[in-house]
Amino acid sequence: MTAASTAPSVGDNAPEVIVYGTVCLDQFLRVDAGGSPLSEPFEMPGGEAFNTAVVLAGWGVRVLLTGTALGSDRESDRLRALLDDPVVGLSRRRVPDLPNAVTPVCTVRVFPDGERMMQGRGYRDALAPPPLPDTDFAACPVFAVDPNLGTPATEAALRAASRGCPVVAMDFQQVPEVVRAACLVQTSREGLARFPLPRLTNPEPEEAARHLAAMGARIAIVTDGARGGAAAVREGDRIVVQRYASTPVPKVLDTTGAGDVFRAGLCWGLLPERGGCPLPRLLRIASAAAALHCQTLGGGSRPPLEAVLRLAETPA
Repeated sequence: MTAASTAPSVGDNAPEVIVYGTVCLDQFLRVDAGGSPLSEPFEMPGGEAFNTAVVLAGWGVRVLLTGTALGSDRESDRLRALLDDPVVGLSRRRVPDLPNAVTPVCTVRVFPDGERMMQGRGYRDALAPPPLPDTDFAACPVFAVDPNLGTPATEAALRAASRGCPVVAMDFQQVPEVVRAACLVQTSREGLARFPLPRLTNPEPEEAARHLAAMGARIAIVTDGARGGAAAVREGDRIVVQRYASTPVPKVLDTTGAGDVFRAGLCWGLLPERGGCPLPRLLRIASAAAALHCQTLGGGSRPPLEAVLRLAETPA
């Protein structure tokens, strides 16, 4: 696998990564094994796009976040205030304000073992942002995208690919044209349950990764939590599948957003200055980022890049 081709010089402020997709308000509640509350709920920005973007911003990457429009209700006002906190370090210029928009809200109950139960509202009514201007694609940034905003997300992914951007497509297994156009396709056992592959019921990660590669994915990665995952690569007429291990950590507090942070590691490894990050190292970096993330509560953690790289090189 090779990293993204060297981008043209278009100015120091051009995004290195664009993250397109879900931005929502997360309401977290720690509960005991029986589901009884152990704490008062607290609110954080969330959603696949935000969770990936905030990690990359913390690593010093120039990130452009674009996603779910914000409305005029209480949840939207609260989310705006949280996103505008200078500590977050993300611009909201491509997260539009639309008076009739509904801000998605996800209530996350976190159990003692770090697993969680999610209940959302407003996702089906969420409005996509307008198409990005051509100038945002001028430097061929890595383009990370999830399918939750429907047709506009598919169109954005295909447009980015047509402009020469390496597309990291998460959970697009039901959209073959995006699978074929993407540089890398990522999903999970959970994602496969939500967006099943045609003619495959409860596939193992190796089988699902191979299937995605057969659909046209150049690289397909299927994560499986603490069990690691599988990656498939097309090499000419062959499909090579490899299993990879997860990165162990002493204590798992919350697994919310682990796949989004894993994706941040993939995007970081695809940046041109990485010079062609080999797939095994890319998987170690992404796994280490996800593992460190699981030691904090909430989807928008910022594991330090130095700690991620150090853990990625630590022998199992």
